Amino acid sequence: MSEYIDDFTSEIPLDKMRILLDLGKEFSFDPISSNESEKYFIKLLEKYQDNNDDSLKELLRTAVAKDFQVVDKKPEWIQDPEWQFNDDRPMTFIGQLEIKQSKIRLHDDAIFYVFWDREIGITKTIIQIS
Repeated sequence: MSEYIDDFTSEIPLDKMRILLDLGKEFSFDPISSNESEKYFIKLLEKYQDNNDDSLKELLRTAVAKDFQVVDKKPEWIQDPEWQFNDDRPMTFIGQLEIKQSKIRLHDDAIFYVFWDREIGITKTIIQIS
């Protein structure tokens, strides 16, 4: 029997990670879902490093509300959040499209999540299969 070793590391301190994970539930992101995401949040935390946890959470909430834009409503992820980034910034969430498995010959239903960088004009699409 092999022993499970948790070797996950992050530059985000655990106390700050808890705050970000709480905000992630509210705004539909995961601060460590990608290197880009983690990098964004490390930079954001550096801006507010001298604040206590109570004021920090509100400052982060304000920054996240400004940066994590949605056209209509937040993504409803069927797996873990995979918010997309471009040039170290969160992209705008455009919307999601649910496709039944019978239409695309997959083993389960799929949802396509579309993100857009308004400044550059590029889009990224994430596919999650239920």
